[in-house]
Amino acid sequence: MAYGRHIDMKQIRKVIIGAALLAGIGVFAFSLDISLEGSLGNMTFDTSRTSALSAGNLAFTENLYWTGRAKIEQAIADNAVFSIIANHDNILGNSLYTTIAYDTGYAKITVGPFFGLFNSSSSMLSSGLSTTLTMTLPGIIYGTFRSDTTIGAGISVPGDYVQQRSEIALGIWGPNTLTSFRLSTKTFTLKQTNSLTTVDSVTNYDWVTEVFKKNVSYTAVITLGYQSLKRSYIEAAITTDELAAFMIGFNTSFRFSDNFKMLAGGKAPLYAWGVGSLKSPASTAVLYEASLGMVLSLK
Repeated sequence: MAYGRHIDMKQIRKVIIGAALLAGIGVFAFSLDISLEGSLGNMTFDTSRTSALSAGNLAFTENLYWTGRAKIEQAIADNAVFSIIANHDNILGNSLYTTIAYDTGYAKITVGPFFGLFNSSSSMLSSGLSTTLTMTLPGIIYGTFRSDTTIGAGISVPGDYVQQRSEIALGIWGPNTLTSFRLSTKTFTLKQTNSLTTVDSVTNYDWVTEVFKKNVSYTAVITLGYQSLKRSYIEAAITTDELAAFMIGFNTSFRFSDNFKMLAGGKAPLYAWGVGSLKSPASTAVLYEASLGMVLSLK
């Protein structure tokens, strides 16, 4: 025996098609921003290793990696924006974000779920929550607090993983500048086997200065800071490789028109060294990350 109301499948199809048409109309009724960014670098640990470099009295060596980010942003009201963001990160792996931001002018909250995708063969999909709060006194000071973390039963069987990201920033506006201090962390914990769990993490302490001018089509951002890059191996005991570095970065954007903007940048260590038993990189090693991107606005 079947319980509930009788449902006409033709009516369902009509409703779905109508909703899709309304969604399509909504997309074109507001401005739509599409951004694509990517980077290439070599300052990361080898994620295929199952034992610490320091345990073998080895030095840090370059490992080529790439990152990518695609974002679609749609205004759904005067002070609300819906975003879909696909990320590939050398620390966090793959993730897909769907968020809604609500901005009052003095406070902005961005919240929504994110999903870890294809980061291990036995756990194809994980879910988490991303929350960002920004408080602003326009033209004077602002503060940002962000927390992203996987939600679930934790790490119990091989293939389970947790993605975590956090950020705190405090900034002050000056004449044609925005200067801020930013503390950020990213952590990826993966249970490799029943006896081995690895933790990849990076922590940055950055002093960021953005230079801009009204009616000028370009901006420049200079970053100076300290970075701690770690990879830990948790078995009966914990062994950790850590590479520390004083970093410098430069990013710029150039707006060709109201609808198109290019982004470019890079960062590199002024000096990098192994912490503890990890030997420092060779003096001939060239460590870097270079990035390129674009933003397209459809109105």
